Amino acid sequence: MARKILKPVTMVMLLFTIALVTAVATARGQSQHRVNARVPFAFIVGDKTLAAADYRINTVGEALAIRNADSKNSVIRLANTIAPKEGNSARLVFHRYGNAYFLSEVWEGGDRIGRRLIESRQERAMRLELSRMATNKTSYEEVVILASVR
Repeated sequence: MARKILKPVTMVMLLFTIALVTAVATARGQSQHRVNARVPFAFIVGDKTLAAADYRINTVGEALAIRNADSKNSVIRLANTIAPKEGNSARLVFHRYGNAYFLSEVWEGGDRIGRRLIESRQERAMRLELSRMATNKTSYEEVVILASVR
């Protein structure tokens, strides 16, 4: 009786192990590109404000690791994958509400995918407040900074 139960459990464990090893090998085989950009203004990612500086952005699973060149300031934020758009260059896209800039998208350029950061509560609240006050539907300005990929 114990052998009849143990055999399917062993098979499930073996299949799970093979799937896990394959997933790890696939993830390691994907090329990792680092986006580098000089941001000339302070900006917000999640609930953290980052100063104007040179930044390096790496993909970490489903998140983006954003750190300045001196590694004094860094933040990790979840991001959704965006399908590539033809002929786009590497860039950072910010939403500007008054004097507040929020990092919105990171693109590696070419035919590579982009990443859209999950909107923070602070940005959502600011967007809603400004849309109530504004007569037009666009309550923010999109600011694009060109980047390089290594």
